[in-house]
Amino acid sequence: MAENVEELLIRFEEHLARSALAPTTIVNYLADLRIFARWHADAKGAASSLLKLTSDDIREYRRHMQTNEGWTPATINRRLQAVRKFYSFAMETGLTESNSASEVRLIPRPDPNPPRALASEEVAGLLQAVQGGRPSLVKRDYAIVQLLLQTGIKLGELTELRLSDVQLPGSGEGLLLVGGGNPRGGDGSKRRQIPLNSLACAALQDYLQVRPPSTSTENLFLSQDGNCISKRTVQRLIHVYTQAAGLEDVSAHVLRHTFAMSTLADTGDISLVSRLLGHRCMETTAKYLISNI
Repeated sequence: MAENVEELLIRFEEHLARSALAPTTIVNYLADLRIFARWHADAKGAASSLLKLTSDDIREYRRHMQTNEGWTPATINRRLQAVRKFYSFAMETGLTESNSASEVRLIPRPDPNPPRALASEEVAGLLQAVQGGRPSLVKRDYAIVQLLLQTGIKLGELTELRLSDVQLPGSGEGLLLVGGGNPRGGDGSKRRQIPLNSLACAALQDYLQVRPPSTSTENLFLSQDGNCISKRTVQRLIHVYTQAAGLEDVSAHVLRHTFAMSTLADTGDISLVSRLLGHRCMETTAKYLISNI
């Protein structure tokens, strides 16, 4: 390791000591900086200066830790924090003009309690419970549950659907238009198209045959009084049917997660899953699914 790096680490250690940090914390910072310095020497060459690295260089180091080393998000983030601390010290002491690590994001940590995905037998039990519901509502409720399972749309997206958002062919796959293009909808998200498989198409066709005519709304799913169905009503019917099926802690979000996991298992294409879910970047999808991949 180059002598100037050792000198920098000595000065960094003295700076940490003056900050009244615990001895163990100082030891950990220095250990993490030595790992960073070794990567720098291997990746950039011994003649390259640590003080000249850019934010892109730090991002390259983050990718190296993720892909080459396979470290956990907690370990990667700790080492990135040590790099941030080092460049903060360098900036404070006039060795650099800016903290090039401050612009580099930490790795999102997976939710310790991610939504679960229903197993195939649980899905079958849920659909059987719906079919055993109130005769006057069976076709509507069955279409709602199938649409959530087969498209992964959000609860709010489902209640905002209009008749014109559904395109049903004579046979084969249909199409669902979801998102920001809905004049009543949205969160500013881009309007997206989701294919409708034969299960969703059949459930929707059956429902549309019995959907009561309404002059007050063009929404796809109606309440018993002929108005747009509410989120609370959908949440309640999901609760009733999952309880009837003997399932616990099932929500519309669990059905969305079930769709995501099923699609990923079938296709192996996380970019496709990301697009169908309406995520703005694949990193969001990876975080959403990471604990179950």
